[in-house]
Amino acid sequence: MNDSSTLRAKSHIFTRSCRAAIPVLAVAALALTLAPTAVPQASTIVALAKTREAWVHDLRGKQLEPILKFYAADAVFLQPTGERITGSAALRTLFEKTMATYNSDLTLHSQNLETSGDLAYDSGDFEETMTAIATGARVTSKGSYIIIYRRQPRGDWQIVQQVWTGTPPAGT
Repeated sequence: MNDSSTLRAKSHIFTRSCRAAIPVLAVAALALTLAPTAVPQASTIVALAKTREAWVHDLRGKQLEPILKFYAADAVFLQPTGERITGSAALRTLFEKTMATYNSDLTLHSQNLETSGDLAYDSGDFEETMTAIATGARVTSKGSYIIIYRRQPRGDWQIVQQVWTGTPPAGT
């Protein structure tokens, strides 16, 4: 084989390779064009952060009905004691008792807030001073939390799992 025939053979291989690559590149370009951008995720992160802050605000303000709307009907609340509180009725009882017994000054410090599809989680640390309404006694606690959200069919996010760690304050 002479040099020109070698070049022609390499040229045909290159041409076929280019023809094969064009559809692949076209599909990749289309996928990038249609792929969701970071903007919707960023707006979801902002919305979830606002939800977290609204939850804290409602807890401090003893707003029972608004706070219960943050939870899915089958939500689970895992307490530091290991107690599993499941469902709307049990959550109502928990918050009614807590709000009738204590004033809460809760602060959440989010460390991670991420989404993936219809699920999201917020994980961080908390500090809380609870003041007993009957006696004025103050109890301070701190620990970690994780809140798992699920996007609902109407597009809003609700809490499906909530976990508090740390040692619960004495008497709570």
